[in-house]
Amino acid sequence: MSKHLIAIKALGAWFQHNQRILPWRDQPTFYRVWISEIMLQQTQVATVLPYFEKFIAKFPTVEALAAAPVEDVLLSWAGLGYYSRARNLHQAAQLIVARGGFPETREEWLEIPGVGPYTAGAILSVTLNKVEAILDGNVERVLSRVFRVDRGRGDSVYKARLWRWAWAAVRGGVRVNVPPNQLNQALMELGATFCSYRKPKCELCPLSSVCKAYGAGEPEAYPPKKKPKQWVKVEERLHCVLDGSGRVLLRKRGKDEWRADLWDLLEENPYKNAEKIGEQEQRYVVTRHKVSRVVEIWKTSRVLKAAEAGVAVEGSQLQWVSLQSPEVPMGSPLRKLLQTLN
Repeated sequence: MSKHLIAIKALGAWFQHNQRILPWRDQPTFYRVWISEIMLQQTQVATVLPYFEKFIAKFPTVEALAAAPVEDVLLSWAGLGYYSRARNLHQAAQLIVARGGFPETREEWLEIPGVGPYTAGAILSVTLNKVEAILDGNVERVLSRVFRVDRGRGDSVYKARLWRWAWAAVRGGVRVNVPPNQLNQALMELGATFCSYRKPKCELCPLSSVCKAYGAGEPEAYPPKKKPKQWVKVEERLHCVLDGSGRVLLRKRGKDEWRADLWDLLEENPYKNAEKIGEQEQRYVVTRHKVSRVVEIWKTSRVLKAAEAGVAVEGSQLQWVSLQSPEVPMGSPLRKLLQTLN
């Protein structure tokens, strides 16, 4: 048996004794694994855990998710960010119900909104134990270190080499009785825990005997750094209008807008007789965007009627929302702002 196959067998044994207890592992159904994988895209496990439990309780089946209004789905997603994932989930649920069940091949899963090669491989290997490769950030870190894969010939060649090693790993696992559902989760778990970005636990790693980066004494040099991110600067000036009953006026963003279907502040103040009581500036990062928003805060002692809002900003869907319990889907920056105004 080659040293790499011996290492794969050791990885399988390591996973059996070191895997974290996660709710989607207890019941690895198509629905639960799919939801977890979408939530885990660009989001850490610790953040996802409470959201996953609440989301499954709210939408226990794909049929329930498909039948729900998209606004309810976004509200349950509020705080996780990257809201296109929630919109894709809702659309995908409707497609899955329409086709009569979950896909069972990579090609079929790749037709589902929000699902790429990694997610398709993860779902099929975990739920059906199919021989499918995966490559997320955690697996990339492990494989790039084990085989010292660099970016010398460009990102596309780099990723292609990692995918070849990922396929070799899952096929090697079959040869030594480490099934795909175990092998792939072991690679993810190793990358998320022992094989971390900083201060990896190389001495305890089951793959240290074959890890070229560890052998060369430079594990933290891998994965090789990407080109610096090109930031897009976004500057916003918005208006936060409060009325005399502790409510704030919000606008639902349109389908073609950034942050589509989320509720947000207004670009213009429709109530010119309101008193300006201050300003707040918020700075935050969303994917490639560095956002700077200045919020002008206005208050009126009047208790404004909902009908007035519809007339005030023609063509917009507006709603008066309680500051204490704003039960509409909104981004984290707005939610934090409203908390300061309570």
